[in-house]
Amino acid sequence: MNPPKPSLLLVDDEERILRSLAMLFRGQYQVQATTDPHHALAMVESAPVHVVVSDQKMPVMPGAELLRQVRERSPNTMRILLTGYSELDAIVASVNEGEIFRYVNKPWDAAELRSTVDQAAQIAAGLFAAPAAAAPAAIETATAAEGILVIEDDDEVFRTVQEIVGHQQPVHWARSLEQAFEHLERNAVGVIVSELTVQRESLTAALKLLKAQHPEVVTIVVTPFQDTDVLIGLINQGQVYRLLPKPVRRGPLGMNIASALRHHRMLRSSPGLRSRHAVEKLRQPEEVSLANRVMGLLGRLRSRAVV
Repeated sequence: MNPPKPSLLLVDDEERILRSLAMLFRGQYQVQATTDPHHALAMVESAPVHVVVSDQKMPVMPGAELLRQVRERSPNTMRILLTGYSELDAIVASVNEGEIFRYVNKPWDAAELRSTVDQAAQIAAGLFAAPAAAAPAAIETATAAEGILVIEDDDEVFRTVQEIVGHQQPVHWARSLEQAFEHLERNAVGVIVSELTVQRESLTAALKLLKAQHPEVVTIVVTPFQDTDVLIGLINQGQVYRLLPKPVRRGPLGMNIASALRHHRMLRSSPGLRSRHAVEKLRQPEEVSLANRVMGLLGRLRSRAVV
């Protein structure tokens, strides 16, 4: 007897797009499609849905809001946002509220979209089959010595993080890529608070590589938002946990650090959940080059530690 097909829910206010999407996946998935986000939520509540692919621009409810509500109702459902507009507000909401798996631009590449949905469905199948994760209360009260690493030129963010956490967690400060990886080699780090550029050097590739190697480490990016393509890459290839604007506001930063620590502890105590944060491979030549440099740096640090 063949195992049941994974369930895929497609949401778009345009019937034409729904038909095109359904044709891509028919036969491989139990495909459901709707133009109504409220109907989509009802379907998620009535039966397990492995993957939801939603358009962003919908008159009844933006896709990022729909995926946020899907996450609340069914945390194991993988969420993909599909849009023809690289809008900053949508990108930030898709991360901070929907905690999406991938952000896919229209017009989509059929092979890439199928591959992304296949990966998401495999992860969701494992999540639905796995035992329940540790209770939030147990995670909240867990004692841990994990530190917070601030990667930033300016000491203002570092001092703000220190003031927020007090003596509850060690706070480390790196003002260069080399210093950051030295801290990561020498200290237990659970949360990273990082700018995207230090010493005029981009950190995007390093943050992506770090997530690929250590999915339990949770990253908060603090930056003056500018380049939407960079932020999309951080979602798809870096699985950043939160995107926060500069200048830093103490209240939101404190709440997000507390949330990030809880998320880190959940990932650490339930390794099966780490698959939810699988990342795309680096594609840009300059990022691959930097990744090779980082791997060489890590190798030197490890050999130095052995000596």
